Amino acid sequence: MFKARSLLAIITLAMAFIVSGCDVKVKPIEGGKEIAQELERHKIKRLTKQDILNAAQKYGDSIVVVAQQLHEARMAEHLAQGGIAVAIPYCQPENYEEVEALQYKFGALSRRFSEQPRNPQNQAKGSTAQALTRYSSGQEKGAMVEELNQNEIRYTSPIYLRNETCLSCHGTVGQEVSETDYTLIKAKYPQDQATGYKSGDLMGVWELTFDKMDLVAFLNDQPKKSRRPR
Repeated sequence: MFKARSLLAIITLAMAFIVSGCDVKVKPIEGGKEIAQELERHKIKRLTKQDILNAAQKYGDSIVVVAQQLHEARMAEHLAQGGIAVAIPYCQPENYEEVEALQYKFGALSRRFSEQPRNPQNQAKGSTAQALTRYSSGQEKGAMVEELNQNEIRYTSPIYLRNETCLSCHGTVGQEVSETDYTLIKAKYPQDQATGYKSGDLMGVWELTFDKMDLVAFLNDQPKKSRRPR
């Protein structure tokens, strides 16, 4: 009995030495690198107030550039196809499908305002009128961002008449804007004030309101937090 127990102990000890001396290789998890990268990508970033303001400026610029490029292209196309009557419905770039998709992506809502609006709903008032005054006086020349409150950031950018095509609708009546075309404009916008502009004139301002929660969610590649409709 003693010999059997001694032999068992020796065998157990020998096996322990063999196992401890072995280089045990563990097969890597398939796709492990990609999984680690995905986890890192979804990790919540620490964002400062300045990070969020910088993001609002960057994505505000993106929305405005896309909107203005599409606006100029579509107005030129439809003016060529059928004049003012055909082009009028396309003079609201903030409502273009591509622009609305970008607004939803970045958590923004956009509108255009003016001191001489075509539509009374676009009359600049309050702090928007003050921002427009800063542009018209030359105090500001480019886009601006500022916190409106703990939940929202406002982005503003000036709108200048850069494209000569715009004079077909916003130039001087009887010169760039024909009397016939202006009759069509007035039929849709009876309170129109948006004529008499010259190339280079300040026409108004873009105003985008970013929801901070939505913007931070986008920056962290997370689901949106607010209940803003698309």
